[in-house]
Amino acid sequence: MDQTPANHSLAYMLGRRAAPLFLKTDWIIKSLAGPEEDRLAAEIQMGTLLAQAYEQTVPSFKNNRLSGIAAKLTRCLTNKNRQHSFKLDQSGELNACALPGGFIYMSEPLFDLCGEDSDAAAFVLAHEIAHGIYGDAAAKLLTRSAVNGLFRFRTRGLSPPLRQLFAQLIEQGYSREKEFRADRFAAALTQAAGFDPLGGARLFAELAQREDDSTFGSYFSSHPSFKERIKHIKEKIG
Repeated sequence: MDQTPANHSLAYMLGRRAAPLFLKTDWIIKSLAGPEEDRLAAEIQMGTLLAQAYEQTVPSFKNNRLSGIAAKLTRCLTNKNRQHSFKLDQSGELNACALPGGFIYMSEPLFDLCGEDSDAAAFVLAHEIAHGIYGDAAAKLLTRSAVNGLFRFRTRGLSPPLRQLFAQLIEQGYSREKEFRADRFAAALTQAAGFDPLGGARLFAELAQREDDSTFGSYFSSHPSFKERIKHIKEKIG
C-alpha cells in the first residue's frame, strides 16, 4: 500500500497523486485556447480530478456550519458559472486552498481557530473563492514550465521529475498582488453577504501570534505579511 511520509507537505502529496491525471486529459490544450465555455468546462474537469486526488490523500468532509457560511457567500456572487464545493480537511495544518473548478478546502485547525467568529471563516472562504473566480488556481497549473514539463515527461509515466514538477506548482504561492486582490474581493463579498469584513483582520492578527506554531506549515509563508494584509483590508473597507 502506498504510504506517504508524515513529514511531507500537502503540496507534495497532492502533486504526487495528481500528476498522472494531467496525462489522461486534454485539459491544458482546452484551457490555453478556445471559447470561454470550453475553458470553464476544462477547468471543472481538471478540478474534479484534482479534488478526487486531494481527498484520496487528505480525509475531507462536509460540515453544516461551514456549508451555511458558504451558502451566504455564494448567494451574493454575480459570477455563478461554477458550482462551488466546500469541505473541511484533516490536513493537520493551518491552511486553505482552492482547486480549479470551484473546489475549496479549509483545514480543521484553521476552522477551529476561527471558533465562533463566523466572519473570520467567511473571509477565508471568500478569499479562496476569489482565487477560483480570477483563475489563479488554474493559471498556476498553466505556466510555461508546467506545459513544457507535461510534454517532456508525457511518455515516461509517473517519473520523479514529473512528481516534483506538480508538487512545486501546487506549493507555489500566488503573487502579492493576487493575494491582495483576493483579500479585496473577500472584504467586498463578506460585507455583501452580511458578515463583518474585519473578521479577516481579526484572524490575521491571531495568526500573527502563532507563526511558530507547529501546525503553521508552509501555507502562509508565500503570502504577504499579516500586518500588511490587515492594513490592506482596513483601507479597502474605509
